[in-house]
Amino acid sequence: ATGLPEAFRVGNFVLLTTGLGLIVGWLVMGNLVGRGVRAAVWSGLGTAVWLVIWGLVGFSINEMLLRSLDKRYHSPMDAVGGVFEMAYFFAKLLLNVEVLVTLVLGGMISGVLAELANRRWR
Repeated sequence: ATGLPEAFRVGNFVLLTTGLGLIVGWLVMGNLVGRGVRAAVWSGLGTAVWLVIWGLVGFSINEMLLRSLDKRYHSPMDAVGGVFEMAYFFAKLLLNVEVLVTLVLGGMISGVLAELANRRWR
Protein backbone atom coordinates (compact mmCIF):
# COMPACT_ATOMS: atom_id res chain seq x y z
CA ALA A 1 0.00 0.00 0.00
CA THR A 2 2.95 2.34 0.56
CA GLY A 3 4.51 1.84 -2.86
CA LEU A 4 7.69 0.57 -1.24
CA PRO A 5 9.06 -2.91 -1.96
CA GLU A 6 8.15 -5.55 0.62
CA ALA A 7 11.79 -6.09 1.63
CA PHE A 8 12.28 -2.37 2.35
CA ARG A 9 13.02 -1.67 6.02
CA VAL A 10 10.75 1.25 6.88
CA GLY A 11 11.94 1.65 10.47
CA ASN A 12 11.52 5.26 11.53
CA PHE A 13 11.00 6.44 7.94
CA VAL A 14 7.92 8.57 8.69
CA LEU A 15 9.47 10.18 11.77
CA LEU A 16 12.77 10.90 9.99
CA THR A 17 11.02 12.28 6.92
CA THR A 18 8.83 14.51 9.08
CA GLY A 19 11.88 15.83 10.92
CA LEU A 20 13.70 16.44 7.66
CA GLY A 21 10.64 18.25 6.32
CA LEU A 22 10.57 20.51 9.37
CA ILE A 23 14.26 21.34 9.04
CA VAL A 24 14.18 21.93 5.28
CA GLY A 25 10.94 23.90 5.59
CA TRP A 26 12.38 26.11 8.31
CA LEU A 27 15.67 26.73 6.51
CA VAL A 28 14.40 27.08 2.95
CA MET A 29 10.79 28.25 3.08
CA GLY A 30 11.30 30.24 6.26
CA ASN A 31 13.71 32.53 4.43
CA LEU A 32 11.29 33.07 1.53
CA VAL A 33 8.14 34.25 3.33
CA GLY A 34 6.87 37.81 3.16
CA ARG A 35 6.91 38.13 -0.62
CA GLY A 36 3.23 37.47 -1.35
CA VAL A 37 1.05 34.46 -2.02
CA ARG A 38 2.26 33.85 -5.58
CA ALA A 39 5.88 33.75 -4.42
CA ALA A 40 4.81 31.54 -1.51
CA VAL A 41 3.41 28.94 -3.92
CA TRP A 42 6.74 28.83 -5.76
CA SER A 43 8.75 28.78 -2.54
CA GLY A 44 6.65 25.82 -1.39
CA LEU A 45 7.39 23.96 -4.62
CA GLY A 46 11.09 24.77 -4.31
CA THR A 47 11.10 23.58 -0.72
CA ALA A 48 9.48 20.31 -1.81
CA VAL A 49 12.27 19.84 -4.36
CA TRP A 50 14.91 20.45 -1.68
CA LEU A 51 13.13 18.01 0.62
CA VAL A 52 13.28 15.34 -2.08
CA ILE A 53 16.97 16.02 -2.76
CA TRP A 54 17.99 15.88 0.90
CA GLY A 55 15.74 12.89 1.49
CA LEU A 56 17.36 11.00 -1.38
CA VAL A 57 20.84 11.89 -0.13
CA GLY A 58 20.10 11.01 3.50
CA PHE A 59 18.25 7.77 2.94
CA SER A 60 20.71 6.63 0.27
CA ILE A 61 23.68 7.17 2.59
CA ASN A 62 21.81 5.41 5.39
CA GLU A 63 21.04 2.41 3.17
CA MET A 64 24.66 2.30 1.98
CA LEU A 65 25.87 2.25 5.59
CA LEU A 66 23.47 -0.58 6.42
CA ARG A 67 24.68 -2.52 3.38
CA SER A 68 28.32 -1.87 4.25
CA LEU A 69 27.72 -3.36 7.70
CA ASP A 70 26.50 -6.47 5.87
CA LYS A 71 29.85 -6.41 3.98
CA ARG A 72 28.19 -5.98 0.57
CA TYR A 73 30.89 -3.64 -0.72
CA HIS A 74 34.47 -4.62 -1.54
CA SER A 75 35.95 -1.12 -1.46
CA PRO A 76 35.08 2.44 -0.42
CA MET A 77 34.45 3.30 -4.08
CA ASP A 78 31.89 0.49 -4.29
CA ALA A 79 30.16 2.03 -1.27
CA VAL A 80 30.13 5.49 -2.90
CA GLY A 81 28.68 3.92 -6.03
CA GLY A 82 26.11 2.26 -3.77
CA VAL A 83 24.91 5.69 -2.62
CA PHE A 84 24.17 6.67 -6.22
CA GLU A 85 22.59 3.28 -6.89
CA MET A 86 20.27 3.69 -3.92
CA ALA A 87 19.45 7.32 -4.82
CA TYR A 88 18.44 6.14 -8.30
CA PHE A 89 16.34 3.35 -6.78
CA PHE A 90 14.57 5.72 -4.38
CA ALA A 91 14.07 8.34 -7.11
CA LYS A 92 12.30 5.75 -9.26
CA LEU A 93 9.92 5.11 -6.37
CA LEU A 94 9.06 8.81 -6.37
CA LEU A 95 7.98 8.65 -10.02
CA ASN A 96 4.47 7.79 -9.00
CA VAL A 97 1.42 9.96 -9.65
CA GLU A 98 0.28 9.84 -6.02
CA VAL A 99 3.70 10.84 -4.70
CA LEU A 100 4.23 13.60 -7.26
CA VAL A 101 0.76 15.09 -6.70
CA THR A 102 1.31 14.98 -2.94
CA LEU A 103 4.67 16.72 -3.28
CA VAL A 104 3.33 19.42 -5.61
CA LEU A 105 0.10 20.14 -3.74
CA GLY A 106 1.72 19.75 -0.33
CA GLY A 107 4.50 22.13 -1.30
CA MET A 108 2.08 24.72 -2.65
CA ILE A 109 -0.20 24.52 0.39
CA SER A 110 2.76 24.65 2.78
CA GLY A 111 4.09 27.75 1.04
CA VAL A 112 0.76 29.54 1.30
CA LEU A 113 0.34 28.51 4.96
CA ALA A 114 3.84 29.78 5.74
CA GLU A 115 2.98 33.10 4.09
CA LEU A 116 -0.26 33.39 6.04
CA ALA A 117 1.55 32.52 9.30
CA ASN A 118 4.12 35.21 8.53
CA ARG A 119 1.37 37.79 8.06
CA ARG A 120 -0.35 36.73 11.27
CA TRP A 121 2.67 36.54 13.58
CA ARG A 122 5.07 39.17 12.27
